[in-house]
Amino acid sequence: MSKVVVSFRGQKAEFDLVEGLTGGTIKQSLIANAANNNDSELQPADIKLLFKGKNLEHDHQDLVKLLKPAGKKSYKIMAMGRSSNEVHAIQEEHEDAKERAPRIRDDLTPRGQRDAERRKLLGRQMIMAAASRKTATSTAYGFGRIETLPNLPHRDQAHKILSQLANDPGVLACMKKHNWQVGALAELYPKGNVGQSAVCVMGLNKNKGQQILLRIRTDDLTGFRKILSIRKVLYHELAHNVHSEHDGKFFQLMRQIETECTEMDWTQGEGLSAAEGGDADNAFSGGTYRLGGGGETTNGISDREMRAQAALSRMTAEEQEIQQNCGCGREASFLPSSLLEPSSTSDHSTDGNSDVKDMEMS
Repeated sequence: MSKVVVSFRGQKAEFDLVEGLTGGTIKQSLIANAANNNDSELQPADIKLLFKGKNLEHDHQDLVKLLKPAGKKSYKIMAMGRSSNEVHAIQEEHEDAKERAPRIRDDLTPRGQRDAERRKLLGRQMIMAAASRKTATSTAYGFGRIETLPNLPHRDQAHKILSQLANDPGVLACMKKHNWQVGALAELYPKGNVGQSAVCVMGLNKNKGQQILLRIRTDDLTGFRKILSIRKVLYHELAHNVHSEHDGKFFQLMRQIETECTEMDWTQGEGLSAAEGGDADNAFSGGTYRLGGGGETTNGISDREMRAQAALSRMTAEEQEIQQNCGCGREASFLPSSLLEPSSTSDHSTDGNSDVKDMEMS
């Protein structure tokens, strides 16, 4: 004959699996056994019977019909439950423990001071460990740190703008694709007036990625330039990680960077290409086409060189102005002498004598 083995509070009770055996019958037996042991004042509603993880909700259901025995010797059921008195006692014990718990930090006694110092040490270790993990995961690409100029107003806003650019999903995706790591994204002092001064540098790339400096403030230092204008300069400076001269290859890469930063920004949905809905490749290939299926044109110029020349010929007015007013080789006119290096041929700065509408801080 098959049996039902019920486990409850560390003990087991066996029942013959015969017609008429119900969940209510088992509960009454468990309650009687608990009363004999002076355990608690249980009620049938306080007990749950679990068979294969499922609750046997109906106390009057015949277990023979439910289990459908087919030669199996035993069926295991788990019972669990507490009486209302037990629940109340546990709640009272919990409240008493809360009342006894110390509410004032002990920093006067030697023991309390040792505990406080140990907690501080543990906190510092946790912060250092988190910082090291962040550094380890961010060394492959992206910007190493953010640098703002001291003694200028709204320094926190300047840090926020640079951080927004450094952590932009599209910019990070582009830098990951090209495996670019820039040591620092820094603020460039706004020397000169935009559109008026002979020297008005908008950006600088030092040593092909050692540091990128961006002019983010307005001429009067009371506000900040529009973020889209700053982004354009950032795309330009990122292209200087590869190319030094402002030639066709440089502008081809710059447009590619702008396209990738826009299209790979997952926060903007599908994104917009630099050609505003056009084919991204045509945005910087200049519409050149290969005839005859060969890798060389009739003039012996490769397709890659043709695309670079086309990119140069398709420069926008803004790009032409950036090229004409570039501050390459003129670092001494806008950088302090302490920041100049003996050989600065790898430094590439962007002069911004373009008509820029600045956005003042409210």
